[in-house]
Amino acid sequence: MSEGAKRDLSSDTSKRLVEVLQRAFSVHSYVPSSLYTSSSLVGQLGHVEDESANEGSEYLTIGLGSCGTVFQILGTDFAVKKGKDVKAMCNDFLLTNRVYNAMADTRELLQGEFSNRTLPKIPQCVEFLLPDSKDYWEDALYKFPRSHREIGAAFQVDLIRPLPKITREALINLYFDDGEEVKQVARTGEENEHCLVRTYLGEREAPDQYSAGYDSLRNFPLRLNMIEDLGLDKFALAIEMAVALAVIHWPAQVDAMDVEFVLGSASQPGSDRRRAYAKAPGPSDFSSPHEVSHLHRLNFKTRPIHMWVLDFDKATSTALTPNDVDKKLVPAFLGNDPYYPRPEVDEALWKNFSKTYLTASRIILRNRQESASVMSLPKLFLDKVAEMIKKHEDWDPEEQIVFGR
Repeated sequence: MSEGAKRDLSSDTSKRLVEVLQRAFSVHSYVPSSLYTSSSLVGQLGHVEDESANEGSEYLTIGLGSCGTVFQILGTDFAVKKGKDVKAMCNDFLLTNRVYNAMADTRELLQGEFSNRTLPKIPQCVEFLLPDSKDYWEDALYKFPRSHREIGAAFQVDLIRPLPKITREALINLYFDDGEEVKQVARTGEENEHCLVRTYLGEREAPDQYSAGYDSLRNFPLRLNMIEDLGLDKFALAIEMAVALAVIHWPAQVDAMDVEFVLGSASQPGSDRRRAYAKAPGPSDFSSPHEVSHLHRLNFKTRPIHMWVLDFDKATSTALTPNDVDKKLVPAFLGNDPYYPRPEVDEALWKNFSKTYLTASRIILRNRQESASVMSLPKLFLDKVAEMIKKHEDWDPEEQIVFGR
């Protein structure tokens, strides 16, 4: 976005909309459930809240990904992800749970250092089904929407709830095309009810993005200049992201290729969550469910806003070696969408992110009593990233994306 191009947020109406978004995108805030009013989604939730079992409800399509489609199990705090590519789905299930476990294992340790910060959340996967899981598909297939009733691989996962209607309305009024028809379509389109916001700390709006406006809320890109214009704490977001990446890289040993960082809300789960199933599968490991949690009742009173990290289907396992830093971690960082701060975009934010990443990484590795050579890897990673950015100023990040190493 050019220096001169800036939205006029000075009117009383704009100021009210900005206040709504400031509340919604503060990752430590709690949103009253009364703000989640919508014509269909919450209406259905309100209806099924009184049903104890909810076994006959259809699943609601809430997300489309590269390896699968996500469906909300109405009346619960779970979703089902279903896709045809069994290998990619299995990879997503296992690596998501590996990162979930790593975050759970290090949360108390890290919270001591970052006591005034919230830490990011990872959705837990609690059940995996293969295409030949006959009993499951005979019972569940009809619950999916008619256009999604093909058999594939599937797993149950924590539900990341969309942002509330008042937040969606504010985004539409501030950022969408000025035409009222476009805005009205966005307000009434069912796909826009399932709104998660991608936090792009490494990119500002290009002039054409700014002038054209937006027309969809699904995976809405909140770019750095928009974060600044709204008066949000970009440094707090960078700290959460840095801590998450340190956990993914070192205790989980995953490269984070093509993962997403989004803002969404969550109902409050009970205290009986168990360690996620994350071992390498054998020939018959997924013939029956593993670590199946009870379906928790929803907390309709408040829903905390969190930064979530999801979609590990293209990620791979890594070794604690300089070679994997160079060949896996650096390309995954630079080849992803512009979630992470970058030195050429905002140097102060990059320094904040780097400092936090190093601090979190060293706490984790020191607690694991790793060798001096392993302790040096986090700084090596950051140095390699900065070196690549400086060396290839006209570099196309798409060329660095190599899936399935």
